[in-house]
Amino acid sequence: MDDPLLTPSLLRAARGLIGWSQAELAQHAGVSRIVIAKIETTISSHRYDPRRRAVLEKLQRVLEDECGIEFTFASDQTGEGVRLRAKP
Repeated sequence: MDDPLLTPSLLRAARGLIGWSQAELAQHAGVSRIVIAKIETTISSHRYDPRRRAVLEKLQRVLEDECGIEFTFASDQTGEGVRLRAKP
């Protein structure tokens, strides 16, 4: 089974939590702001396109590694969500 991918709502929530605009996230991830806008507003089968998957993985790495975001992906036991990692 593939690893879970960011959803539009997780991406918007993560940006909101750290106070970043689409442009700020785009700059940190090395993608265009338009790409982020499209991801945040569309739910489609394009999620499984290898190029789209690569962008989603890059965005997730930036948010986790640079910003300390933790993602919870929807499962049978939990809903999806975002939070900041506890500081050591």
